[in-house]
Amino acid sequence: MSSDNELESSSANPPATEKTFDLSVLQAPALCPALQELSGTTILTKYPRGKEKTPENLSYQAIITDWARTCKKSGQNSAMKLGIAGTITPGPTWKGGEVLLPVRVAVTQDVDGGEKTIYSKLFSVPVTLGAGSPSATWAFVEENIILPNEPGQNVVFGFDEK
Repeated sequence: MSSDNELESSSANPPATEKTFDLSVLQAPALCPALQELSGTTILTKYPRGKEKTPENLSYQAIITDWARTCKKSGQNSAMKLGIAGTITPGPTWKGGEVLLPVRVAVTQDVDGGEKTIYSKLFSVPVTLGAGSPSATWAFVEENIILPNEPGQNVVFGFDEK
């Protein structure tokens, strides 16, 4: 059985422990730009060269259906991880094979009432699609898009056939 004096003396001098504090919690969080599909560029239809653009002549149709991003601090900047996904459906004239989907990602910054492009890249996303097969899903992830950690940025994306 211990006395009250022993309890007081044991709690008055707690064991010495080294205390460290992570200063990174005081840093401003990474800013993560809003994502926005570029109007009119989320559906891609392909037809054989020289053929009329009718449903009977369709080679394939690809659609962007999902997108997401996360951001983390990278020095004074932000590092964005971006994912874009969708489906591709063969048409009556598709003979099977690989398709390279042209996906453009651009980041714009609001500057003095206008927009300035600070990042733009065209990705070729490979998808294998069998003749007469059902729709296939496709996706790609770009991991280290480095952006200034500043407000007023927007990420736009879509198919780019140019």
